[in-house]
Amino acid sequence: MHILKLTITIFITIIFLSLSSLANENTIYTLLELQKSKIILEDEIKIKTIQEYTSTLDDEKKRLKDEIRQLDKKVNELRRKFEMIAIGIDISLEDSSKTPSNNTVSEDFHLLIKPLIESAKELTKEIRKKAQLQEEIEYYDRVLPKAAQAYENIETLLNSTKNRTLTKELLALQEYWNRQITLLSSNMNASMHQVEMLDKNSISFTESLHESSKSFFQERGLFLLEGFLAFLAVIIVMHTIHIIAIKLFPIFTKANRSFHLRLFDLLYRIFTALLAIIVPMAVFYYEEDWVLFSFGLLILFGIAWTFRRFISKLWQQARLLLNIGSVREDERILYLDLPWRVKNINIFTIIENPVSGVSLRIPIEELIGLASRPSLEYEPWFPCKVGDWLLLSNDYYGKVVGISLEFIEFVDVGGGHRSYIVSDFLALSPQNLSTDFRIIDSIGIGYGHQKESTTIIVKQLESFILQKIEKEGYRDGLKKLIVQFSHAGESSLDIAIVANFNGNMAPLYHRLRRSIGRWAVEACSEYGWEIPFKQITIHNS
Repeated sequence: MHILKLTITIFITIIFLSLSSLANENTIYTLLELQKSKIILEDEIKIKTIQEYTSTLDDEKKRLKDEIRQLDKKVNELRRKFEMIAIGIDISLEDSSKTPSNNTVSEDFHLLIKPLIESAKELTKEIRKKAQLQEEIEYYDRVLPKAAQAYENIETLLNSTKNRTLTKELLALQEYWNRQITLLSSNMNASMHQVEMLDKNSISFTESLHESSKSFFQERGLFLLEGFLAFLAVIIVMHTIHIIAIKLFPIFTKANRSFHLRLFDLLYRIFTALLAIIVPMAVFYYEEDWVLFSFGLLILFGIAWTFRRFISKLWQQARLLLNIGSVREDERILYLDLPWRVKNINIFTIIENPVSGVSLRIPIEELIGLASRPSLEYEPWFPCKVGDWLLLSNDYYGKVVGISLEFIEFVDVGGGHRSYIVSDFLALSPQNLSTDFRIIDSIGIGYGHQKESTTIIVKQLESFILQKIEKEGYRDGLKKLIVQFSHAGESSLDIAIVANFNGNMAPLYHRLRRSIGRWAVEACSEYGWEIPFKQITIHNS
């Protein structure tokens, strides 16, 4: 068993060494290709330098300088790739020798959020590097066949020509394209090798996100916690101070506060909000965490930019909070087609209907566009309150048992419930019987009593009805009884009966109405007054 384990171990070691050797051979081959390309470019630079030195034309010298500059860039790029492949890691550094300049506002803003941008770039470094290498490979893959075709075309021309001068030019051109093919091939191999290295060392997106999040919270978790605790401390302390001030000085909560108190309260709220943002940023600045500080600045600029768009609405809301806007406390407004009294203007404003007892809490922005006015003493707020008896234009009669913004609920004498939508209820012209009411009835007697109809009969009928009212226990609710001759009809002499009752008698409305009609008939029977029926007269033409 021990021998088997040893054999397996040796076998795995041999495979690993073989793979390592193969990988090293590939790397060495790539490095040789890069070295060859670098030598070619350096030789070309020497040739161009000699040409520049011997040239007498300014335009040609300028052109050669530009070509040498471009070749130098290519050599530096090859050196960088050579070093990266040789050591197996990317140690490229940013150029710190930048000359200071007079920054514009946009450049200053960029400097403030630069740590945040650098952090984001670091997270996507490998992805961007791989994408760049893939673009290079695609470029070389497109250009190499064309370079090879150019070389072959020159080779064909060389085989076809016997002219020594042309052959010399073609050989120089062939050498140039041979160098280009070598350069492109070595660059392509180097880029492909770098992609292989990135793939070998890369991790999955999920693992990368996990590692980045873990690194972020390990490095900045404590600072985030400190900033959050500072934010909470500001909110708690400022709120506590506000509560203590209200308890010590109740004038802050009384109705109809002065403008100065409202202004102080508004400024205190603004100061609290600013402090809640600035204090955590001060913590990040003290801890020298420029990423979190830049993130805080970005949020602050975002809030300022958002407020810039809503400055007009915010100004109107500020005026409302100061009670100098179009809507003011203790005044009357029309909202949702109903009158309301503005009880308290705040971030969430309380409005109420004093009669119905319904109140609403609405955000202050809902008040923008509305206008309030002082309420006069006799202006109605609502047709009824809970407990009132109402008579609607559809002849429904009942007691109000519930009022909400959506429905009015009634119960009739028999205990049946009925609900109306508020708009439908108001359209039925409700008559509130609980605030006193009047019953009007009439009775007609025959023309045989014409002489007494305006005097004796009227007095006798009034006396008879009063006796009945007292006898049946309705006297305390009666405010006034009027019995008068009304008019002479086609078949009868009509006498009007008007009885005014106070609101306590509202539950007996229909009973009283029927009783008055009954008492009038009983009076006719008592005194022998004839009640005629309607007659139809036929005229012969």
